[in-house]
Amino acid sequence: MLTATSNIPPEYFSESAVATFIITPEHEVIFWNKACEQLTGMKSSQLMLTKNHWSAFYEYERPCLVDIIIDGNMSALPKLYKEFGQSKLSPEGMRAEGWYSNLGGHDRYIIFEAVPIFNMTGKLVAAIETLQDVTEIKKETSEKEHIIKELQKSFAKNTTLKGFIPICSSCKDIRDKEGSWIPPEEYFLKESKLQFSHGICPKCVHKLYPGFSEKFKK
Repeated sequence: MLTATSNIPPEYFSESAVATFIITPEHEVIFWNKACEQLTGMKSSQLMLTKNHWSAFYEYERPCLVDIIIDGNMSALPKLYKEFGQSKLSPEGMRAEGWYSNLGGHDRYIIFEAVPIFNMTGKLVAAIETLQDVTEIKKETSEKEHIIKELQKSFAKNTTLKGFIPICSSCKDIRDKEGSWIPPEEYFLKESKLQFSHGICPKCVHKLYPGFSEKFKK
């Protein structure tokens, strides 16, 4: 449980590197720090003592996570967020995340954490929400997931080669289905999407470049 304290000056929280804002039980903004200004592009002076904090994130009026905490309306979460759950930091808090277009001039993936604040008698006096921009991490994860899916599709489509393959006993070219003789690399790329990387084995180095091979041994 978070309890309200009066001995910590607001300026202390204002300089925090974590984007943070606080609203009252009446849903009025009473705190919007500098990091929140930089992340959302909305100035504290625009939002203080208003109920317009939603305008920093959405084009239409709707509850933010911190509003849901104030109202205790957890049933609204599935309608408002695709990804949500209990906060890992507080059993009374909630966590949500998602993509937000043109947030502070950029498309961002934001993780929200919201928790209630109680006074010493246990009365709800406010709720605090923090914002974490994890856009770069999300992009990297999405790119890796895309690559994995593409590989899975490729493997699913890949057909195992079976049966006899006509191959020239001299030059080792392979005859394809159309009757053309093509190099092995071209044949396997065509039939199975396999690609070859070229090198040279130690036996062939000695055979083709005997001088170099002897010098290398020394």
